[in-house]
Amino acid sequence: MTVASQIFVRVNDRKKVESIRIRPNHTTKEIKSVLCAAAEVSEQNTDYDTVLKLYSGAKTLLPIGPNIPKNSGETPYQLWVKLVPKTSRIAPDESKKLMESLKATASVMGEVPKLKNEVLELEKRIPTSSKTDLGNRMASIASNSVIPSAELASGVISIPPAPPSASQKPNADPTFHLALLRCSQYDSETVEKILATPRPVFTSHVTEHLKHPTFNIWDYTEVELIGLMENMFAELDLIKTFNINLHVLRNFLARVSVTYNANPFHNFKHCFCVTQMMYGILNVTGTISKLTPLEKLALICATIGHDLDHPGMNNAYQINASTDLTIIYNDISPLENHHAAVLFTMFRDPKLNILKTLPEAQYRECRKQIINCILATDMAKHGEILAKFKGYSADFNFEDQTQRQLLLQMIIKCSDISNEVRPKHISEPWVDNLLEEFFCQSDKEKKDGLPTAPFMDREKVTKPSAQVGFIGFVMIPLFELVSKVLPNMDEPVIQPIKKAHEYYKGMMEAKPAS
Repeated sequence: MTVASQIFVRVNDRKKVESIRIRPNHTTKEIKSVLCAAAEVSEQNTDYDTVLKLYSGAKTLLPIGPNIPKNSGETPYQLWVKLVPKTSRIAPDESKKLMESLKATASVMGEVPKLKNEVLELEKRIPTSSKTDLGNRMASIASNSVIPSAELASGVISIPPAPPSASQKPNADPTFHLALLRCSQYDSETVEKILATPRPVFTSHVTEHLKHPTFNIWDYTEVELIGLMENMFAELDLIKTFNINLHVLRNFLARVSVTYNANPFHNFKHCFCVTQMMYGILNVTGTISKLTPLEKLALICATIGHDLDHPGMNNAYQINASTDLTIIYNDISPLENHHAAVLFTMFRDPKLNILKTLPEAQYRECRKQIINCILATDMAKHGEILAKFKGYSADFNFEDQTQRQLLLQMIIKCSDISNEVRPKHISEPWVDNLLEEFFCQSDKEKKDGLPTAPFMDREKVTKPSAQVGFIGFVMIPLFELVSKVLPNMDEPVIQPIKKAHEYYKGMMEAKPAS
């Protein structure tokens, strides 16, 4: 008999806290139905879609499913419920706005011939050098009749600026693209709260546990995770070696935390998990003593920045949807290139630049290693990187810089997909989070008529089927290959992965596909 767990939620802004019992064999759909009942809304409404968002006390988005962590009535989760009109209907208010817009359009369009005549009269009084450009632009407006809706509503039409001439550049700063935009628009209020909070103090037990793959991330708030990252910098002796200003480091980590989006999986806690696993692998294998200080600095910066500003949609979606990132990066690892660009755009700010004390030659080397590591997390390059490392693994040479750089890439790759190294109660919520993110992408792709992947389709994949394939064909070969170069990986790292593989195989056998 399965044992039910109890969670407590507060719906929207109500004072009353609802108690809900969940069993491990409940489906996500069943749990959503229970949450809807607690919120006193119906899932069967033909006019609206019901959107549910569940947040912890730290304002972290939680995946809705059978593995929602237990809480207490004193620390209830916040359940936000929103009814969204179905796209197949136009709400009365929207219909009214549409009619008003059409009337405004008709009114303004009647004025276009008059405006064109006035411009022609004005043109006679403009110097010859400016006539052609202005006349062409106004003629284009009049003939194409493309006028922004805001101008239609106001009845005022603005003339667009002239395009830059051949001798002019539209923007003198070549980095003025999405990375700069993302770094200039962030949650400054949260950053200020983090910086105003006293640095947390950790016991020796916590800092020692931090060096092991079994570390439980769910026990800590985001402010504490930032403090633990600071501890990693100190333990790796990076603060002293590179004279890193502690305030700059804390400011950088606080900014990083808000530059990760609130995705179910690719969020700041995932960033911490990857960074902590990298730190754990270096410690349990003794590799921490084999890397140079600059390599350790590059590796921790790469793990911290490896998914900055991840939009929750993978590279396949970016390419199929022809997003701005694919235009900027020509379909080549658009997300990974963006993550690296955002990281180094942050480093351009002196208040965030933890690399500013590096001499030019060291900075260039560190930058190269960071970029190579982040780009290696693109799974499209997985086979290529593994094949290259396999060629070195039998007789790895730590004196060869090419081989050392490839080892850093393998370490970050292992860390990026390492959740199953952790105990099941720590790792399994991450599986639910990842599937939720996958399902959201697949739903959007279906809605937009884009290609979909079977492993992201909620109607085709289950948690055990997804994990059995991924662990067996991706994780185990990767970690076993790395273990040929790094010692002491079997017991603390590889055996937990194999146990997870057996766990999900057993789950599949217990509940065969219908």
